[in-house]
Amino acid sequence: MYIDFVPSLVGTENIIRGPAGSGRVSIVAREDIARLAAAVLADPDRYVGVTYDVTGREALSMEEIAATIGAARGREVRFYDETVEEAYASREGYGVPGWQLDAWVSTYTAIRSGILAPVSNALEYVTGRAPMTLAEYFGANPE
Repeated sequence: MYIDFVPSLVGTENIIRGPAGSGRVSIVAREDIARLAAAVLADPDRYVGVTYDVTGREALSMEEIAATIGAARGREVRFYDETVEEAYASREGYGVPGWQLDAWVSTYTAIRSGILAPVSNALEYVTGRAPMTLAEYFGANPE
């Protein structure tokens, strides 16, 4: 999940809603991904046949994400752990195709499962600089 997408998760009443439970997600900034791509393109022979699991440097729960957004925005933001059924019902009125609803809800269920929690050092290894944290992102991108 990209860091710059995270603020859009905050809905009405300053609540992030989704069936993520206490799972964690290692979010990453597009700027960090771009740095990695530039490093690979600058020396492509070095990376032939190499793959990296590219993540941010911290795995956060949705409660931690909500608290970080709240601190950065100067208001309380909370996380409400919806059931899968609640998640579909709360998004049905958006008028999007079923596959889009599935994608939205499955992002949260993937977080719940733990599959998005691992943290790698790939960005720092390839670029020499650690990826930004969510708090650092908000420091660089206020409001």
